[in-house]
Amino acid sequence: MYTKLKGICILAIAIAVEFNAPSPLRPTRECHLARHSKQLASGIWGVVDVSLESLFPNPLIRYRRRPSGCLIQQLPNGVAKIVWVEHSEVV
Repeated sequence: MYTKLKGICILAIAIAVEFNAPSPLRPTRECHLARHSKQLASGIWGVVDVSLESLFPNPLIRYRRRPSGCLIQQLPNGVAKIVWVEHSEVV
């Protein structure tokens, strides 16, 4: 999906994702989200995920994903520093 805002082209990708926890006591969780990425500076990218559950409602799901994402910073020697923030709610 492309959106044009003040002459800037924005790309957002709608995807279905599945979250797994390393525990047999916690069920797998599925949700639909829009993902947008943007280069913030040289060697730094931001990735934002926004839930699309209002467009794909499922009364059986007791899980809501809130806006989440990550910052990716390129470091020397070909490695990257990734800071991921996950925000969810179990209802």
